[in-house]
This record gives sequence, C-alpha cells and structure tokens, in this order.
Amino acid sequence: MRFLYEKGLLKGFNLIRSSRLKQKNRVENELNSILNSLILYHKILCVSENKNKRRVIMKIEKRGNGYRVRKMINGNMHRILFDHLPSKREIDEVFSKIYAESPSGAVQGTFKDCALQYIAIKENVLSPSTVRSYNAMVRSMSEAFLSIPMKALSSADVQAEINRIALIRKAKTVKNYHGFIAPIVAMYRPDLKLTTTLPLGERYVPYEPTDDDIRKILEASKGTSYELALRLGVYGMRRSEVCAVTADDLKGNMLAINKSLVKNKDNKLVLKNFAKTDESTRKIYVDDYTVDLLRAQGKGYAGYPTNLWDNLSALQKRIGLPHFRFHDLRHYYASMAHSLGIPDSYIMRAGGWSSDNVMKRVYRHAQADKERDMMEFASQYIQTLS
Repeated sequence: MRFLYEKGLLKGFNLIRSSRLKQKNRVENELNSILNSLILYHKILCVSENKNKRRVIMKIEKRGNGYRVRKMINGNMHRILFDHLPSKREIDEVFSKIYAESPSGAVQGTFKDCALQYIAIKENVLSPSTVRSYNAMVRSMSEAFLSIPMKALSSADVQAEINRIALIRKAKTVKNYHGFIAPIVAMYRPDLKLTTTLPLGERYVPYEPTDDDIRKILEASKGTSYELALRLGVYGMRRSEVCAVTADDLKGNMLAINKSLVKNKDNKLVLKNFAKTDESTRKIYVDDYTVDLLRAQGKGYAGYPTNLWDNLSALQKRIGLPHFRFHDLRHYYASMAHSLGIPDSYIMRAGGWSSDNVMKRVYRHAQADKERDMMEFASQYIQTLS
C-alpha cells in the first residue's frame, strides 16, 4: 500500500512537472485576471514607515461607465476618473504626470496647464472632434481664469467664468464648457467641490418629420448627389456615419456601420474607426434600392459633410416643407420604428444608442400626434358597450 501510495505521488508530481510549461502562460493570465477583479473590491495596503500599522494607499471603484482611482500621495488622498479599468502601471504613469513631487503632493501649474495636460492624457480615448472642441474651449476662455494656479482655484472662480461665458453663449454651450471644466477639477483638485449654477435656457424641441414629409424629400431628392445620404439618414444613421460608409461595408442587404468621418484637432477630416464594443458599431438591413445606390455611388456621400445641411435646407424650401435638421431624420427613424411596435432593444441596436434615455426622449413628443387617435379608438369601444 505504501509503495502504491508513493508511486501515485511520484506519478502526480511528474504530471504536474511535465505540464508546467504548457500551463505557465494560462496560469499567469488567470492570475492577472483575478488580480484585476479583486482590485475593484479590495484595498491595497502597505505598512507605514513611521507607524507599525496598515493604511490604505490605493483603491479602484466602479463608477458608472468608468472607474475612480483613489490614491494616497504623501499623506493626502487624491482621486482620478478613468474611462476604463486601468492597470497599476497606467495609474502610476497618470498620477506622475498630474502631481508634481512636492512635500504636500499639491498640483503645480495654472488651470490652463492642467486643461492642456488633461486633453493630452485623454486624447487617445476621446474622439478627434471632442479633442478639437476642448482645445477650442481653452482658447476662448478668459486669460484671467486660465492663469489661476490650480491649487488656488475656487468654486467662485469657476462660477465667475461660467457667468462670463453665459453672456455670449447659448445655455447648451455654457453647459458644455462646464462639462469640460468639471472633470479637470475632479482630476487635479478632487478636494474642490463645485457648486456652479448653470443657465436654464429654453429647451429645444425639434420638429418631428412626418411620414408624408419623408416621402416628399425622398421623392424630390431622386437623382441628386445627396439622395443616398438622405435615405441612410432615414435609416437612423448619423451624418458622420453616412459620410464614412462605403460599398465595401455591404454584405447582401446588411450594411455594417463601423466608422465615422470627423474633424481632428487640426480641423482636418479623418476617419474614426469604432471599437468593437462601441454601441455605434452595428449592422442594419437596408432595402434593395438603397443597396443599388450605394454600390453605384461607392460611398454614402462624396461631398463635404456640412453640405448635407445646405442640401436638405434648400430642398425643404423648394418643396415647401418645415425646416428640420439632417439629424432629425434619425429622430424620425426612432419614432417610426416605435410606432410600428418594434421593441426598444432593437431600435437602440439599429440606431447605435448607448441607452434608451435619449431614444425615448426623441419619440415621446412624436407620440402626442397619435394620442388623439388612440383616445378616439378607446371612446368608440366604450360606445359599443352602451
């Protein structure tokens, strides 16, 4: 029995030894995966040099679609938001860029310095058009605000700059400025809690094209250079997607949407490929006529993207339609699909919406036109009961 027992142990040892090299990479990958999962829920602890007790030096927490990293620097806790789950090396690199090596760990430089550094850090994960927009915002901010040392910035300073911008910009634009300033403050001055009051402004309610409106523009645009672009817009595609799609993206009647044409920080048009996990990456089914147009034309629209606005506006005037934007064709698609009884999950997927909040807000007001018909139908049914 002892011999069999020892022989079994030896055999087991040899099996483990022989498979060690094969399992090495797999084990390392599994350990890394486990570590990345555990770091979300557990604190990384270390022993203080001066005190024989443990203290938290870093913690990663899930926050919405991103991750918040809290890290102790020279006795002070600092926080940074990431768009993805960062590695320890990435965290260290970002913190080293943001915080100077000073006894207090205080941020060095002005708001402008931090704003430009923020854009540089985020450049690889932001769209080219967003980077261009952020740089434009920095150029248009007052020199007095830009020159404030970040460590001395106050909530009142931010409010004063927002008040100045509100005098010359629309309410939505002012909110965009604050949406740029707030994450910079959160990254470089996590101790500063902003209490900014933003202008309310009038909420824009777009005109919702009707079935008859769409029928008229599709008929009137036949034979033009923008006919295909309008048809793709009615399918819920964004203008930037229409200008990027080509015949190579077709497979039968299925059209793959995986890129867009946008302006970069140098104001030049560039193709932006969507990530595979991006909600904008999708496939839609288009009719045979649209397929033939795309194959014959080669791409969705060959002109300059902003020309589509001018083309649509001129067409509306020519045939006597109310003004609506190219983007409102996308809104029409959501309303039309919803009225046909297509489930919201399918509409979201076909339109590339990340959530149903925007989609429902788009078609909610369109349903008002159908409310009277539904109430009349209910009334007729009640009448049959009497």
